[in-house]
Amino acid sequence: MLLSPKALKMKLGAMRFYWLMFALLALAVYLGIRWGNHQYVYQARQIAALEESLANVTQENNRLIKSLNILGVELEVERLASQQMQGSLTQNLQKQAEIRRELSFYQKVMAPETQEQGVVVDSLDIEATKSPGYFRFALVMMQKNKRKDLVQGQAQVVIYGSQDGVPAQLVLTDLMDSEQKALGFRFRYFEVLEGLFKLPEGFIPQRLEVDCNLTKPKRGELKRTFEWLLSVSETAELNS
Repeated sequence: MLLSPKALKMKLGAMRFYWLMFALLALAVYLGIRWGNHQYVYQARQIAALEESLANVTQENNRLIKSLNILGVELEVERLASQQMQGSLTQNLQKQAEIRRELSFYQKVMAPETQEQGVVVDSLDIEATKSPGYFRFALVMMQKNKRKDLVQGQAQVVIYGSQDGVPAQLVLTDLMDSEQKALGFRFRYFEVLEGLFKLPEGFIPQRLEVDCNLTKPKRGELKRTFEWLLSVSETAELNS
């Protein structure tokens, strides 16, 4: 049975009662201080752990930002280099095309073997198809004489290049599906000889030589050389 403070005071006496109250108060203060210190230490440890985690996250974030900035700079440098290379490549291709046009003009004017009886091999265009290894050709022949006599004969195209690093040459008609051994022509003004051929895998073409044997209006021979205009990478990719 619990006693009231007044009853406890009468039972213990005033002196003992006050000493007991003082002891209980001191114990309460002591326990309060101990609990407060414990909470302080616990919170301090929690704060220290959070600060350490924050520092680690901040350090990692700074590292990632630095890496991202470096990657951004590298990508920008690569983009600018790619643009510069594309510009240089375009200029070089334009210069090559201009040189070929000038060379074609001087060949027609100066080289006697490129003209025979007013007949010229005007152009030979090679175009890649969507089928790997297959190419389409268009050989244009024309007569420049004012008097348009009937022109007749046969043309043969030889492709010079390398097969797996070894010099090689291929006859165009041997690469076609048809069994014809030469390209026959018969015209008064001009004629376009067209067809489809397939290069063997591993063959890298470099130039094409056209050799025409005229039978009309007179017998004669006509030759002309063309460079392979497709790049090596394009030819290898389309021929794989």
